[in-house]
Amino acid sequence: MPVLVPLVVATPFIFAGWVVHRALEHRARMRQLMAPAQPQPMAALPAADRAALEQRIANLEAIVCSDEFAFQRSMRERGAA
Repeated sequence: MPVLVPLVVATPFIFAGWVVHRALEHRARMRQLMAPAQPQPMAALPAADRAALEQRIANLEAIVCSDEFAFQRSMRERGAA
């Protein structure tokens, strides 16, 4: 019986400490979630990858420009432009 008394007395304080700890964790997590996202810095590409990427972009631009030119030509032929 003498061991039971300190345990009963300490239980509410331990529980209160646990509740406060969880509440503070929750607040910190909510602040983290509500904060605006920071963009992650991108690592510099190696020169070979960068050159290949630039070539691919140039190729895609050429495709888009040629399609746009063909579209404009067909619109002129139809008299819509």
